Amino acid sequence: MGSVRGLALVATWRRWAVGSVALIVAVVAGTEGAMGFVGAHRPLGSLATPMVLAAAVGSLLFFGTLRAEESRLARELRVARIGTPTLRESTLARRDRVPFFARLLSTQIGFAAVLLAEGDPAGAASALAGASALTRGGRVDALRAIVDADVERAKATPAARTASIETLRGAAELGNREADLYRVHVLSKAVLEAGDSDTALDLARELAASPDDDRRVYATWLRVWFDFESPAEPPEPGRADEPWPSLTEGDVRVATLVARSQGADSLVTKLEERLLAIARPERQG
Repeated sequence: MGSVRGLALVATWRRWAVGSVALIVAVVAGTEGAMGFVGAHRPLGSLATPMVLAAAVGSLLFFGTLRAEESRLARELRVARIGTPTLRESTLARRDRVPFFARLLSTQIGFAAVLLAEGDPAGAASALAGASALTRGGRVDALRAIVDADVERAKATPAARTASIETLRGAAELGNREADLYRVHVLSKAVLEAGDSDTALDLARELAASPDDDRRVYATWLRVWFDFESPAEPPEPGRADEPWPSLTEGDVRVATLVARSQGADSLVTKLEERLLAIARPERQG
């Protein structure tokens, strides 16, 4: 079940098929048990039509719940990455109103990501521990490893940040837009917090070359924080890297908005200083 947002994480054909088969077995077993309990003496096949209808309705409900959880996960990852504090608070509050059946299929991953953005790593770890076993496996587990790396980053120790960076650098692309952007988001934050200029330079070059505007936001973060500029950072001997283009006012303004939503005040200050530096020659001209 793919989409324009990339490969599905939760609402996969395999998960739906396995769940539907389990539902059919449950309907048959439940019907047989009910007949035995009331002492009905009739063949199970005589109830084939109502059982098929019950299984079909249940399968459709299961499919809809998987799709709803897929959408919720993508929305929560996006809120954790670029949402304002007010939006994060409202997202957390809505979790209390999720229907019981939907909670049975909740990954808790997006919820944990929002809690991390709110500065609550303990709550995030608790949320991940309470995830439904029905959503384990596949790309969901790969995304959970990324959020676990974010929990590690939030410990704010040099060793924890190094471990987080290693995990995130070694993680493969999931093919899901929001999940992959979240990995870049957490990795960029970890590199900024660690002050690792070598890793930052490699990551900034990689992200600056991306056609994705959202990825280039993090290249701007790294370039401004570490004062990377094309004239001062020529390609290393033996590397064919082209110098990256100069930052525009639009690049820095968008990066500033995202940094402000994260409460990264020091980064916001440096970005605003770069804005002034960009605007000054324009005014002089």
